[in-house]
Amino acid sequence: MIFISATRLRLKSLIYLPKFIISNELSVKRLKKTPGFFYRRELIEKNLTFWTLTMWNTETDMKVFRNLMPHRKAMQKLPIWCDESAFVHWMQEDQQPPNWKIVYEKILSEGRISNVRNPSQYHLSKNYPTIKWTKLERNFKPVGKN
Repeated sequence: MIFISATRLRLKSLIYLPKFIISNELSVKRLKKTPGFFYRRELIEKNLTFWTLTMWNTETDMKVFRNLMPHRKAMQKLPIWCDESAFVHWMQEDQQPPNWKIVYEKILSEGRISNVRNPSQYHLSKNYPTIKWTKLERNFKPVGKN
C-alpha cells in the first residue's frame, strides 16, 4: 500500500509568490532526500493555484517530512499567504500516481480545509473550480532514482 497526500492552495496575492516559490524549492530539495518518499507531482494552475501530490511508503514517513524544516516553516506562512488551502490523504495499492482529476475529486469529497486568515468563497464552501490548465507540471523522485 502507498500513502498519498495531496494539497491544493491558492495564493491571495502576487506579493507572496516569490517567497512561496523559494519555500517550495527548499522543501522539494529536502523532500527528495527524505526516507520513505516515493514520488511527487506538482501543478501550477492559473490564478495562483498550486496542487501537490506526494506518494510515501507510510503515513509516518510523510509526517516526518511535514514536520521538518523548511516545510514546517512554509506551512506556518500559508494562513497569511493563502486564501484557499485544502488537503486529503488516502491509501492505494497501485504505485501509479493518480491523475489530477482523481486528486480534484478526492479534495472535494474527502478533503479537509486548512485555516487561512482571509478565506475566499471557494474555501468556505470547499467547492473549488475544476482543474482546466495543466501545462505547468513537474514530477520528482527521490535522489538517486530515475
